Amino acid sequence: MWRHMTGAQRILEVLLTRRSVSPRRLQHPGPNPDELDAILQAGLRAPDHGGLHPWRVIEFRPQNREALAWCFEQEKLRRDPLAGPADLKRAREHAMRPPLLLGFVVSPRERSKIPAREQWLSAGAALGNLLSASHQLGYGAVVLSGERCFDETLARQVGVLPGEDLVGFISMGSVKEAPPPPRELLSQSVWSCWQGWKDPDAAALPEAQPILPSERVRGS
Repeated sequence: MWRHMTGAQRILEVLLTRRSVSPRRLQHPGPNPDELDAILQAGLRAPDHGGLHPWRVIEFRPQNREALAWCFEQEKLRRDPLAGPADLKRAREHAMRPPLLLGFVVSPRERSKIPAREQWLSAGAALGNLLSASHQLGYGAVVLSGERCFDETLARQVGVLPGEDLVGFISMGSVKEAPPPPRELLSQSVWSCWQGWKDPDAAALPEAQPILPSERVRGS
């Protein structure tokens, strides 16, 4: 990307090369406990108005995956009573396949002065940090949500409390197969420049003229 990269550019390259990696492209090992702690610390460094940390994760360890697979099967049957063996197998695989599996939960602080939308933004920023930290450590990761996350019975089974939202399941592990190349995205698709605002009921104001670099006072 850059021929002679500085330390800051290397960090930026980590963000620019991060990709979501599906569970079928992952293999063991996943992050160890110390690495997971570092990943969570990265999440805790996300912008957080009020320092509320309105999110948490639930780790599903190997010894409990069979129980989680059963919960996923039952949720699939509640959603689709006619689900066949192949559908139930896929539901089980979602619980069993990831080397490391986390549930991401948003926990808004209802009595806080911080608006709920800002708390959700903070939780989203934390989630982004978790994925970027995983990538920085050399692992692949992805967040999967879907209809499963709206099932109240499943949410209670995995420990989501009233007032919380189960946003998705984070899969992490070593990359067995690289994902396809990313689609080229243009910054202009999310970038605009404000041109000022005019009150249609007010008298026309003279347009501000831009100051050219050559006209600026040195040291200003």
